[in-house]
Amino acid sequence: MAFVINPDEVEGWALHEGIEGKVVANGENMTTLITTWAPKTPFDVHIHPHEQIGICLEGEAVFTIDGDDLVVKKGDVYHIPSNVPHAERNDTDEPAVFFECFSPVREDLLREKFEQKIVGPNKG
Repeated sequence: MAFVINPDEVEGWALHEGIEGKVVANGENMTTLITTWAPKTPFDVHIHPHEQIGICLEGEAVFTIDGDDLVVKKGDVYHIPSNVPHAERNDTDEPAVFFECFSPVREDLLREKFEQKIVGPNKG
């Protein structure tokens, strides 16, 4: 088990078209992920049983959480409770980068898959 991890040394993989993910740490009760969203990238409304908390490291994106559109900019922290419908989109011409924590552990991400229930289109 590594106690210090350099994200530059972690290989990324495509979570979805326009979104790269890197699982940077996985603990007993949570998984952490760095995602990079290409410009003009949307992701549909979905739910998962994992609580999700993240911080925007670069750029900005619109998070639709339980029907409310919220702009998340560099330095902002967001919180999505378990099983709450949400979508994300990067409407800008610049990449957006997020550090995200999920609890409980995201077994799907450990398998380099992104499995969640899609419940509607992103209306952005």
